[in-house]
Amino acid sequence: MDARDTEFFLKVGSAFSESMASVFSMLTGREFQMGAAPGELLPLPGVAALHEGPVIVVKAHYQKGLTGAMAFTLPLKEGTMLVDLMLGGEGAPADELVGDSKDALAETFNQVMGSANQTLSDLAGETFSIANVEISATDPEAGALGTLLGSGAFQDVALATSQDTLKTTIHLLFPDLLLQQMKRKLGLAEAPPPPPEPAPAMAAAPLSAPSRQAPAATGPVVDSGNLDLLLDIQLPVVVRMGQTEMLMGELLKLTPGSILELNRSADAPVELLVNGKLIAKGEVVVVDGNFAFRITEIESRANRIRSLA
Repeated sequence: MDARDTEFFLKVGSAFSESMASVFSMLTGREFQMGAAPGELLPLPGVAALHEGPVIVVKAHYQKGLTGAMAFTLPLKEGTMLVDLMLGGEGAPADELVGDSKDALAETFNQVMGSANQTLSDLAGETFSIANVEISATDPEAGALGTLLGSGAFQDVALATSQDTLKTTIHLLFPDLLLQQMKRKLGLAEAPPPPPEPAPAMAAAPLSAPSRQAPAATGPVVDSGNLDLLLDIQLPVVVRMGQTEMLMGELLKLTPGSILELNRSADAPVELLVNGKLIAKGEVVVVDGNFAFRITEIESRANRIRSLA
């Protein structure tokens, strides 16, 4: 494994292990520890050999920034234990994953992907996002997994997962096409060899002409970091009134008319976030029948640029 591969697995493994530990801990109310280690490039039979017994396959389809789908695999037993913890239980295993349990796990990995993609987007300077997450339970046979994952080789990243009552390894699988795309986006793809330099042209100079040296070019130095080059970049803008945390079990109990109490008083200013960074504060107003945001406080222009770097 060369230095580029090592850096890639460090960045991607850290992004997913930290996001997964944070989401699992938040949704269960218990502390999870995660660690990432680069695995091997596996053919489909090698993927099937990663687990014994029924497995859960979580497939995430990219819709922006990348093309293709990546997958997580984890044992069915530990997957159902995780869901039981999220629903307020003590981590009891189940023989199948259906109904609310399947929905809860799908929402969990949606949050994991959202958090990890935000980290990777910051590293790449480009937004990555997924369209949807598919959850399936199957036997760990090459034929069954091939139907879900497709053929070809998969780069494995092993995510060791531990909590007081639950210990397992979740495998993160990148098909080769997606792997190469992500390496390029993160600036870690192998650079192509430079083209051969053309042989210098030999031109005969007139003998009667005196030798002259071209005058040095004068004029202003071009600023390659000109801010004008960045003004057309699109950034996500969010107006945040407040936030709260809740267990997955509480989330599934929400019905029309439910009230969520946020962590912000009614007279506190509303926040404007650009690319996840706080830029300004203000208030919500109505303009021509639509909600709008009126700025009352804003960072200086220099601070705004630095915060988005």
